[in-house]
Amino acid sequence: MISTLYLRGKTIYNHQYLKNISDMNMKYSIQLLLCALFFFMWNEGVAFSSHPKKGENPNDTISSYKKFGDYLQSGTYGFHLRSFGMSTYNKGDLLNYSASAVGGGLSYESPEWKGVSLGISGFFVFQVHAQNIDQFDPTTGNVNRYEALLFDMNDLTNTKDLDRMEELYIKYHYKNFRITAGRQHFNSPLMNEQDNRMRPNIYSGFHGTYELGSRWTTHAAWFFDIAPRGTVDWYSIGESMGVYPFGRNTFGEASEYKGNMSTAGIGVYGLEHKNDTLRFQLWNYFAENIFNLTFSQLDLNYPIDFQHKLLAGVQGFYQSVINNGGNENPDKAYINRGENTHGVGLKLGIQRKSQRLSLNYLNISDNGRFLFPREWGREQFYTSLARERYEGKGGVQAITAKYERSHLDKRVQSMLGLSTVMAPEANNFFLNKYGVPSYYHFLFSIDYFPKNFWEGLDLKLLVVHKLSHNPDLVQDSNRINRVDLWNLNLIMDYRF
Repeated sequence: MISTLYLRGKTIYNHQYLKNISDMNMKYSIQLLLCALFFFMWNEGVAFSSHPKKGENPNDTISSYKKFGDYLQSGTYGFHLRSFGMSTYNKGDLLNYSASAVGGGLSYESPEWKGVSLGISGFFVFQVHAQNIDQFDPTTGNVNRYEALLFDMNDLTNTKDLDRMEELYIKYHYKNFRITAGRQHFNSPLMNEQDNRMRPNIYSGFHGTYELGSRWTTHAAWFFDIAPRGTVDWYSIGESMGVYPFGRNTFGEASEYKGNMSTAGIGVYGLEHKNDTLRFQLWNYFAENIFNLTFSQLDLNYPIDFQHKLLAGVQGFYQSVINNGGNENPDKAYINRGENTHGVGLKLGIQRKSQRLSLNYLNISDNGRFLFPREWGREQFYTSLARERYEGKGGVQAITAKYERSHLDKRVQSMLGLSTVMAPEANNFFLNKYGVPSYYHFLFSIDYFPKNFWEGLDLKLLVVHKLSHNPDLVQDSNRINRVDLWNLNLIMDYRF
């Protein structure tokens, strides 16, 4: 509770300062984009002649257009409309919450010119309804966990000015090589968009990929800044750690790493291989001066007969501390010396036509807590289900059964998940950063994708129920927004 109260007070206090920094960075980014545009116009071949030069590809030269505006209009446009309604019902007299939001966004990417293209996107959000999301629970003093991230968690009084410039990048493409510089989307098993609110994570930095033939792909990235979901501000990688509730350190005290991280950013390296039956992934996350984490995954999709396929997989990670975990003072470090840990996940299942059934297992060692800032993404373990994470836990075991099915020529897709998570005691902060007790997890989701006139529309219903293993032994401060609750979601997306 102490850490949560500190979060809301401190971040709201710094909100205007961060917004000013974000606006300043945006001004310089727009200036850079305009300089790049004028460079294209000034360079050779931008004479706007009516015919391309000999040997030039008409689709890759500005000179094939009579007007520069015609060239720009041949780029790629995107439109996204999204609405999100969410409600959380806690047990007993604990506070309940509900909220709904609606928003829209536009994106544009220019056509390639000599392998170079430019992209930009933005999104706005309006608060339609909110109940209790800015209120402290009278029993525990805790604040809202889920619904607040539909808006700006740093300033819940802001219900209208929820717009943000998202992508703003320059991209270079040559044969099998691509590199993007600027504000961009990025997805990997641990660092990703975590797009289950109104807006996803957006990263600022460099990301390059190189395809080795048709089956191998390598990734190399370095990110300096991030705009986490549930915010309208941009943060340096170090400043972003602690934007979300930051739990307790191994001594049982409120973590103090927020605002005290010293890092130059995070580097990501990835290697992927994929063929008809096998997929392999290897990723390394290097948070300079804080930690290093290596993640690997191997998936098998093997035909048994004409109708059935065997599904099997194994994934694992190993995390170690770098230097002093971000700060020489152990009380202000993100991860302590010696807090190295590892985990293993397994999957076994079967697929029959449009149906898939799997049994999944996860074990995280009790050497320390698995720590990966929630602001940077959501872990994608085999056992993962929406509305809870394994980040912050050590000495945990989980078993999850998943049943997935598509209907009506894939226009309807549904998923049922059942899980049991055996975690350390809620007051064992050496292995349980957020004090989440052991729980059962139930999830049902269904998506509807119309065709013809309404193609591009996605209607989604998500129902989540979490029940603690021993409800009578759980304190309300560890129960609210964690276990013994229902979470209901109705989401609409329309894209073209």
